[in-house]
Amino acid sequence: MLDAVLLFRDALYGSLIIAVTCALLGVYVVLRRIVFVGAALAQVSSAGIALAYWLAGHGIVAGFAQHPEALSLAATLASVAFFAGAVRGPIPPDARIGVWYAAAAAAGILLIAKSAVGEAHDIFLQGNILGITRADTMELLLVSAPVIAGQVFFAKELLFTSYDRETARTLGYRVRLWDLGFYLVLGVVISISMQFAGVLLVFNFLVLPAVTGLLLANGMTGTLLYALGAALLAAVAGFALSIPFDLPTGPTMIGVSAVLVMLAWLVRRVQRRG
Repeated sequence: MLDAVLLFRDALYGSLIIAVTCALLGVYVVLRRIVFVGAALAQVSSAGIALAYWLAGHGIVAGFAQHPEALSLAATLASVAFFAGAVRGPIPPDARIGVWYAAAAAAGILLIAKSAVGEAHDIFLQGNILGITRADTMELLLVSAPVIAGQVFFAKELLFTSYDRETARTLGYRVRLWDLGFYLVLGVVISISMQFAGVLLVFNFLVLPAVTGLLLANGMTGTLLYALGAALLAAVAGFALSIPFDLPTGPTMIGVSAVLVMLAWLVRRVQRRG
């Protein structure tokens, strides 16, 4: 077991970085009630990766196979304006998100089906979390460090614009500008994390730890700490369980996250009855 941990230590470090960054952002995603925006952005990001593999497989731009994050990031950022409300029209926001989600999911699957990359389908769904290298970890850290720092320095602004938008407007905050900034940061984090963790694991870390935190805590600080702890525990426990039992690492982490949500729900029920 120790040998396996040492062998895949970069993968563990990368998983922890993704878990922490997505969990902290996820609290605001849940508070804003835009959970499916996270899902849609993840699907758009994965469709960008699928397009990169398809282009490389057909000899159009071979370099995209080695750096699919370029198209993934471009596709994700192109979608941010829709989700931030920059594009107005007669279609309700939730319907717009649904259309974008369905179209991106279908496009990704179709492109992967015609991709010449042998393992593209597995990477598309589950990522290749154990394939994270030292260079990948540094890339994740370079993206995540300013995101985490921004959440610390702008905690009050993020809370007001996420939880009490009317109060934020009354206090003079430019809510739409903060919305756009939040979506941009969310899009960048998702697109970078996607290439290593896949759709399911990124969406898991965006939602389940945040739900665990909201179930266990009453204040914002407690919610963030519980979400952070749940994400770290899911990453470490999922990693530790997947190796000796020969299980796929990403889905094992998701399973641990789901168990933590159920335990948090039970604790909440007991507290209310007491």
